[in-house]
Amino acid sequence: MSEHGREVEGVLLVNADDQAAAGDRVAALETVDRFQLRPRPAQRIRDVYIDTDDGALAGSRVAFRLRDQDDRPLLTLKADAVRSGLASERLELEAPWSAEALQAALEELRRRGVELPTSPEGSGEPRRGAPVDREEAGAVEPLADLAALGLHPTQTRETTRTPRDVVERDDPAAGPVAELTLDDVAYQFPAGRARLLEVEVEAKGSGGMETVQSVLGALAERFPDDLRPWPYGKLATGRAVEQLLAEGRFEGLLDGDRRIRPAAHNLLAEFLAENSP
Repeated sequence: MSEHGREVEGVLLVNADDQAAAGDRVAALETVDRFQLRPRPAQRIRDVYIDTDDGALAGSRVAFRLRDQDDRPLLTLKADAVRSGLASERLELEAPWSAEALQAALEELRRRGVELPTSPEGSGEPRRGAPVDREEAGAVEPLADLAALGLHPTQTRETTRTPRDVVERDDPAAGPVAELTLDDVAYQFPAGRARLLEVEVEAKGSGGMETVQSVLGALAERFPDDLRPWPYGKLATGRAVEQLLAEGRFEGLLDGDRRIRPAAHNLLAEFLAENSP
């Protein structure tokens, strides 16, 4: 797994009555503020978040994710989010699935005091913090390896991502300083399916907090009726959607495409504000 990195990103929720049309307007942009936007091919992403049965990772405010993108599994651990204006910064460890990536993630969890309940094959008895055999990890399906560590899926979502490289207009040869994506996020729950449309901006290369804030601010100013700041990550948002959906509080608030209507966005934001740590 990569060295301890810092992720800087922010999200604007598409809040228009016609969300698809508003998303198309954002996706059609060629410039924003002092930046050029360069289109890249669309991506299909499947994310599975995992935790222990007793929610040890959630209790430690750690997000642990297995992502399938372009038939390549990625392991990601995120923690320690600090909000500033429209964006946030947090620890991010991400690498292609491998024994080394898994061991690095487990070591980070142990450093945070999270010990996993694991059961060596045939013992029937759990033991804490058992190492994964480096010769075997990655040879099985990733979710099977993680299940052997006592980690199980808690949230699944599928995202159709429309990405844009963000480059400085005055220095386009320097490469991307951020990535702007339009994310059509579909959460999969026992109570049903629900979708949200988001605009996400993440720093890349030499870009940082100022870059992300500038892009987000310019987008919010350009589309004041279509976009609203959204200070919550996809994992926390999905947990809130799952509970509200299970309680029947989204009755009549999903459109024909299972998108959560703007009338329910305030309900969702209020629930998150009341239940976020």
